[in-house]
Formats: sequence, structure tokens, C-alpha cells
Amino acid sequence: MVSVSQFVNLAALSRAGKVESVHQGVAAVTRPDGVIIDALGDATVSIFPRSAVKPLQVVAMRRAGMKLTGAKLAITAGSHQGTPEHIQLVLEILASVGLDDSALQCPVAWPASPEARKSASAETTLAFNCSGKHAGFLAACIESGWDTKSYLDPSHPLQVLVKQVLEEYSGEDIELSTVDGCGAPLHTITPAGLARAFGTLAKSEPEISAAMLNNAWAVGGQNSPDKIVMQEGIVAKLGAEGVFALGLASGPNAGAGVAVKIADGALRAAPLVAIKLLKKHQMISGASYSRLETALAVESMGGGHVLGHLTAL
Repeated sequence: MVSVSQFVNLAALSRAGKVESVHQGVAAVTRPDGVIIDALGDATVSIFPRSAVKPLQVVAMRRAGMKLTGAKLAITAGSHQGTPEHIQLVLEILASVGLDDSALQCPVAWPASPEARKSASAETTLAFNCSGKHAGFLAACIESGWDTKSYLDPSHPLQVLVKQVLEEYSGEDIELSTVDGCGAPLHTITPAGLARAFGTLAKSEPEISAAMLNNAWAVGGQNSPDKIVMQEGIVAKLGAEGVFALGLASGPNAGAGVAVKIADGALRAAPLVAIKLLKKHQMISGASYSRLETALAVESMGGGHVLGHLTAL
């Protein structure tokens, strides 16, 4: 796993011209053929990608027979905010295969959306940010005739397929497996492998890419960084503990990927670092970069005035 010596400075927050905070981490850029063309820190160390791999888990769901499209497909790759619209999608997925929310085995949670939280009366599995993925798991199991009670067991056919997809798309053997926050199996990957996997997915899985890009609100929330990045036509997914991955689905660099892991687990720097790497390698237009930099800006405030910004180094 990652050691402190393998991290490098990736972003810094300034206040009145002085650096106030620094984020360290590792990052990788891969070109369409999967070759690493840039690395910040040691991009070959193992990390836990957390929810950043949800779109890759969707590849396995589809191979198992899941037939969802549009926003329903997008939310299976998402970390949603528990809004009524998100929850309705999850219920519709479950109903489409004859199930209800009692089949979900993710933990309970309050909605992450502040507005939705105000009207919620209790924690539910539906409000848990991974319930869309779990609904997708269940839909895949029904389509393949697999057991729905043990769908989170690492030996379940669906989870075996997920592991195979991760190794196929990343070009790596999994070093370690454990359990993610939602109860699903979690496998290590390197930043280089995650970048390679995202580039491959963005180019070779057009239905998944299109569903995410056209329904970015279902993947996260109205102001989530992955939704913001996807507004520029770039497939993106965040993960807990400062993980952010993106892949280019079209254009001359289709199949290129970027992955970032922030050492302290804070997400705020990862999207800025990722888009800065796209700019460095001329994989994004100046106009798109400017829009994203503005939308993803983290400001240092003092007395209602902007005194500095978080900047990717």
C-alpha cells in the first residue's frame, strides 16, 4: 500500500499570498493505449479506489444481463444524494425485476442532500449513496438467475465477475480485497491502473459513458465535482478518501484516462489536479478548462472577501 514517501505535493491553498494548506498525493495519466505518460508521485502503488470504480462494476452488471438504460443505468454507477428523484430511480430499478427496497443490503443513511434531509423522517437503505449500485447488482442477479441473498459475498458469481472486469480494464492483478463502506467487496488498484481502466471504459463502453454524461445528476448531485466535470463531456467519478478518476470518451484522445488519490482523504483538490493534468497534456480545450477551474474553485475567505484559492501545482 501507499507510504508517505510516495506522495508528492499536488495542490496548495493560499491566503493573502501565503500558502496555508498543502495536499499531497499521487496521480497518473494514461494515453489511449494504456501507457503511462505522466505520473505525480509513485503511480504504481496500490490504493483503495472506493466508489470511483462504480462505473467498472456496472460493466460487470451489464455482462451479467442487466438491461437498464438512461438515468437508471447512470445511478447504478453513482454515489447519489438521496433526493426524491434519486430514490425514485432506485425504486424503479428494483420494481423492474420484481423486488423492493427490502432486498437492498447496503447500510441505512440520511440523505446527503440538505433539502432532502429536512424532509426525511428516518435513515433508510434507499437514501444510502450506493443504493443505486446495489439495485443494479440485484437486477443483474435476477437477469442471470443468481442468488440475491448473497450478492455481496466475494464468492458470488457477480462479485467474481466484477473482479475479473477490474483486472481486465486496469491491466493489473488485484493485490488485496476487503469490504467497502456499502458492504460490497473492495479491491486495490494503482492510480495508473485506475486511469487506464477509466480511459478504456470511456471509449469502449459507449452506452455507460452516454448514460453518465447525459444524466450526470443521477451519478452524484447537482454540485458534485464529477457532475460538474461531466458537463464538459468527460466521464468522471469520485471516490471516498480523495479519489477522482476520469476518462475521455471522444475526440483525438478518446481512451485517455486520469486518476488522482489525495493522501489526506480530502476530495477538494483531486478534481482540480485531474483537470490540470488534462490541460498539461493538451487533452482539454482552454475554454473547457477555464469553465471547470471556475466551477471547481475552492476559495480562501476572510470577512466576506476572497483572499486566495486552492491551486493544482
